[in-house]
Amino acid sequence: MRVGAVTSNGCLREHNEDAFWVSDHVFVVCDGMGGHQAGEVAAAIAVDVFKSYDYTARKPLDAVLDAIMSAHLSIQAQAVEPHLRGMGTTATLAHIVKDGPSYHLYLGHVGDSRAYLLHSGRLTQITSDHSLVGELLRNGSLSKDEAYHHPHRHVVTQALGIGEIDIETYTSRLESTDMILLCTDGLTDVVADEEIEEVLLQYDPEAAAHKLIETANAKGGPDNITVILVEIP
Repeated sequence: MRVGAVTSNGCLREHNEDAFWVSDHVFVVCDGMGGHQAGEVAAAIAVDVFKSYDYTARKPLDAVLDAIMSAHLSIQAQAVEPHLRGMGTTATLAHIVKDGPSYHLYLGHVGDSRAYLLHSGRLTQITSDHSLVGELLRNGSLSKDEAYHHPHRHVVTQALGIGEIDIETYTSRLESTDMILLCTDGLTDVVADEEIEEVLLQYDPEAAAHKLIETANAKGGPDNITVILVEIP
């Protein structure tokens, strides 16, 4: 698999509260939230859990669910410290398993970071935004354009470390040249899906990841931006 992974503070933020991890088969982006850099702490805790987790000990999807729940509980356990109270993070984790000549995607997701699949030249969002605006979009109260410009689009409805979580899952058999994109909302808040698709069709994963970061920053880079791209051989 060819992989590209890049993160950026963006143009306005002093700290990067995103975190990511890339291994030979597990890929994850996290977007932390909470004051006084507590979001940075939450995202880092989650990534540490994902790094140390044994994904071979269970069936692939069960491993994804258990890893995410373990991260959720670890953040909650550390959030008892007064300066970390209320911290949380999104998590979008892709576990790609090779089975003979075939590749299979097992995905777990909480929050408003996103996963996309580029298949046969078409880019499709394969996660839901766990946000107030995402809910309004799904129930028909908002159009896609209204959602894109809504002032409350950053209000998440669930995050690791906060309350109870309902982990969204997605599984799929992958084909040669398919591409998985994991990204935080620092990209998708300012770069439209059509623009993202165009970049993915023009560049290899590493060059595309850099190009997407560059594009988001050229549009003002109001938030931290993290991009992971994985191309199936």
